[in-house]
Amino acid sequence: MDSRESLVQALLSFARPVPDIARDLSAYGWDAPRPLAALDATHVSSVLNRYIAGEFSAAQVEEWANRIECREDIDYDPSSAVGLALHELANPLLTQPLTKQSATTLVATLS
Repeated sequence: MDSRESLVQALLSFARPVPDIARDLSAYGWDAPRPLAALDATHVSSVLNRYIAGEFSAAQVEEWANRIECREDIDYDPSSAVGLALHELANPLLTQPLTKQSATTLVATLS
């Protein structure tokens, strides 16, 4: 079994299908004594660039963002550019749907 930290890193980098990572992470529960990793602009930009390239659908990016947004073991500042981008990606019905144009704009914002 992978360690919790390695699973969190796999989630941040979208290294495997999110449902598989989420299933494996469920063995550790929700509570965490401290963050094990930090979400940064590189993570978000990489996923968005992979979306733009056609590797992921908008629904897959939304699921990825939702899985990160609710975790105590992943650190990020919700008011930072990274946090705002994550909120937008996780909540397209409240913000705006993900398109190649909006993804390009977010990548530029994070650069």
